[in-house]
Amino acid sequence: MSTNAIKTQEMKKPDKEYTIVRSYPETLFFYPSMIIALLSFIIQAFLPDLFGTDTELILGTFFFAVFAFNFIIVAFDFGVGKTALIAFGVIIFVLVYILLITQFPELKFGFSWPNITVSQEFYLFFFLLIAIHLVIMYIYSRIDYWLISPTEIYHHRGILGDEERFGNAQHAHIEKANPDIFEKMLFLSGDLFIKPETGDRIYRISNVFRINKKEDQIRRILSYVPDKRLEF
Repeated sequence: MSTNAIKTQEMKKPDKEYTIVRSYPETLFFYPSMIIALLSFIIQAFLPDLFGTDTELILGTFFFAVFAFNFIIVAFDFGVGKTALIAFGVIIFVLVYILLITQFPELKFGFSWPNITVSQEFYLFFFLLIAIHLVIMYIYSRIDYWLISPTEIYHHRGILGDEERFGNAQHAHIEKANPDIFEKMLFLSGDLFIKPETGDRIYRISNVFRINKKEDQIRRILSYVPDKRLEF
């Protein structure tokens, strides 16, 4: 393909003349715990004998295991290297444990699960708490967002409509990052960094949903030069 053909392809008008980028807080990743809380409430309220006499114990233990996993995801960043190191450490620990209990049975190594039981009211309250938070978070993302067009980058903030506009969008530096492997798995998300042509500040848009697709849309939009400035 010739150079002219490549340039023509890059300058082709995109399907959309702009794209909107929204940021979400880390608490978004508590949605698995919310789902488990709802399922636990339904089972404990309407199917109390689903797992026999240990139904409450099984549900309580499983819920807190999922909640602990969510808490760790929100509290720490798990890059590929750190995750692999932790997984390797867990494997080594399990192998050493198996070796010890097989070679030295008299040591009587063992673990016991705590007896965790939770009321169905707790599950319902926890579900409603996270669900209401997610609804508020969704509404807030409608009034705090970034709009990227071929001619400028526009940041709308708050109910009163405070805004920032950055011209020469095609000369802005835009980069994505997927710092956490679990966040990417749970929400297909990542962070987007925007550095306008003017100024030294770098803007971080955290937890952008479907970050890879959004980055591709931005590249296509910024590769197109329109005849006139778009108005919003």
